[in-house]
Amino acid sequence: MRLKRHKDYKRYMNMYCQTFHFRKPFQVLVDADFIQAALDQRIDLRTQIPKVLCDASKQMVTPCTMALLKSRGEDASGAFLASKRFEKRRCKHQEAVDEALCLSQIIATSNPHNYVVASQSKKLRSQFGQIPGVPLLYINRSNMILEPPSEVTLSKTKQIEGAKTHASIKELATLKTVKIKNNGQIALDAKLAKKLEEKAETKKAKREAIKAKIVKKRQGPKEPNPLSVKKKKKPTTTTPAATKPVISEGSGDGEPEKKKRRRRKGGKSASGEATSGGGGDESS
Repeated sequence: MRLKRHKDYKRYMNMYCQTFHFRKPFQVLVDADFIQAALDQRIDLRTQIPKVLCDASKQMVTPCTMALLKSRGEDASGAFLASKRFEKRRCKHQEAVDEALCLSQIIATSNPHNYVVASQSKKLRSQFGQIPGVPLLYINRSNMILEPPSEVTLSKTKQIEGAKTHASIKELATLKTVKIKNNGQIALDAKLAKKLEEKAETKKAKREAIKAKIVKKRQGPKEPNPLSVKKKKKPTTTTPAATKPVISEGSGDGEPEKKKRRRRKGGKSASGEATSGGGGDESS
């Protein structure tokens, strides 16, 4: 893309962003002929469209467009497969209708969702050119072109920019309450000022009533979740019977009987001598 053309495209998109509040990534509605033309010219729409619009974009396709490509058969099989990669934009039609009708219903009279329309149809582009704030894309041979803003769009931008510099309706209403006396002093008209105050109070009361109806969601539980808290361990109480020493039946003095140590056969005695095993005769 040439530098001058790139600068022009950037200026156009900045105008759409400032005046008509377009957001990034830009949403691009693509029609069937545009997809087919891009496929014939070997243009990758996912990389080329962001270059033309000078920022990120989302390519979108309607079910009616996909139905049109599917009805064309094997000739448009590649374009149909390419359309599956794009994001689906739902329309109100349960059964597929004419593509131009579907797109015109989405754009309506003011392009409320801020779509960029990519179409090869001159008739459709001229129709959308009469609606303010609709950027238009088309393919000429192997070049993708962004049309300059239409006269309707330019006149609407002038109107919006002019409204920013002039006084608003509220400001004009307050100016009517001001009166200048013969001696040059400024005085307020009491009746008009009172009416304005009453209007402001009624609006404020309505807002407060709406806010009261809205139930605010709780930010979080006030107490900890009982399932996430560990249970307290119960203190183990020892019974007196368990603490008493075991007394043998045979002992009369009441002292606990000591355990007898068992000696192993063939082991060493306390004096260190080996014990004879098995009860055999000693060697002479």
